[in-house]
Amino acid sequence: MKKFVASPFVNQREHVILLYSFLVREKKRGQQSPDRREAFAFIWPNLPYDDHKLRLSMSLLLKAIEQYLVWQKTNEDQVNVKLKLSQAYRQLGLNRHFVKTITEVQSMQQRQALRHAEYYQNRYSFYLEQYHFNAEQNRMEGLKLEEVQENLDISYLASKLRQSCLILSHQAIYKKEYDFGMLNAVINYIEDHAYLQHPAISIYYHVYKALTTEGDNDHFSQFKALIFAHQEQFPKDEIRDLFLLAANYCIKQLNRGRHHFAKEGLEIYKEGLKNDILLRNGVLSNFTYSNIVAKAIVTKDFQWAAQFVHEYKTKLEPKHQENSYSFNLAWLEYEQKNYNQALTLLNKTNFTDLLLNIAAKTIAMKIYYELDAFDLLSSHLDAMHIFLHRKKILASHKKNYLNTIKYLRKIIDLPLADRQKRLQLQEEISNVAIIAEKKWLLRQLE
Repeated sequence: MKKFVASPFVNQREHVILLYSFLVREKKRGQQSPDRREAFAFIWPNLPYDDHKLRLSMSLLLKAIEQYLVWQKTNEDQVNVKLKLSQAYRQLGLNRHFVKTITEVQSMQQRQALRHAEYYQNRYSFYLEQYHFNAEQNRMEGLKLEEVQENLDISYLASKLRQSCLILSHQAIYKKEYDFGMLNAVINYIEDHAYLQHPAISIYYHVYKALTTEGDNDHFSQFKALIFAHQEQFPKDEIRDLFLLAANYCIKQLNRGRHHFAKEGLEIYKEGLKNDILLRNGVLSNFTYSNIVAKAIVTKDFQWAAQFVHEYKTKLEPKHQENSYSFNLAWLEYEQKNYNQALTLLNKTNFTDLLLNIAAKTIAMKIYYELDAFDLLSSHLDAMHIFLHRKKILASHKKNYLNTIKYLRKIIDLPLADRQKRLQLQEEISNVAIIAEKKWLLRQLE
């Protein structure tokens, strides 16, 4: 970027280069918000401060950096760069250069492993360039029109399905209705033609069907098998999204009581970890970290889970590391009935994230109850109640945990010998829609 900003082709103003040097120096010093007056003095040491002059320099530097970012992204796809070069040679009438470059394009495409929608878009552009060249040379027998059409269709069908799956995921979270346009016609067309041989289409076809066909797990099984078999054919960002889509599908099914999806979900996470797919820029999301532990707990794969928690602690964002690590390790200790170890981890950690804080308090609550430490439990429930009312928490989360406190107190006060009251309370809890730890509460009544 430094060389780019200093290039006369991009920028011919020395003050812009000096501003860039100043910002780099401040970044090395750890300054997140460099001082404007210091910047001005660095660039123009003999002039009085002029905010307008500095703003102009900032604006010009921003434009140069934006040009660099565009240049960088453009050159990431060398196939597309060569396609643009071949187009330039064709339009300049440099036929020998065109043939050499378009041949290089073909060789590059054959060597690359990727077979995603953009690959077929580039194939379409490749055949389209050949078509234009042959048409201009009056070589009517080599127009390659079928190849132009086929690659355009594959690229569109794959892109349309991918976008539709993204919309479905967004719709499920935000409960917003979308118009899917030509999607039904696209699905019908794919089913009537031999397009499922292409993973770029078949993967999104099966995940779309899995998301929209309730109770039919065949499409999910095929989707899972395809992403395991063809993960090298997609860019890392795209295959990560597909793995997380599969994992979220398992979470949804698990929440509906289909417990075998915990094993399915854990297999997906393990495969993603093995091939370094789940990390973005070397960082693992703390949500994914906790979801992996949750699946391992359901499948009782405690030894593997403990190893994972320790191994991937350093892959979390620094601000989440201690909280997520301590909570998940405490959760594992609790599930294995190592109550003292779990409480030690919970008590020594200051959970800054509100939801993680509440979840930690809930584990402690369950431990006190299961140890019959009712004096500690009573004080703990009072403190949780105050915490929930004082903190700014989403109403649904607040209601969830307040109901948990309410019904645990009812269980504590329940006469052990009164079977009728126990059954009534069991039914009451079962019918409450918004309550955390419903299954745990019902287990205590059994």
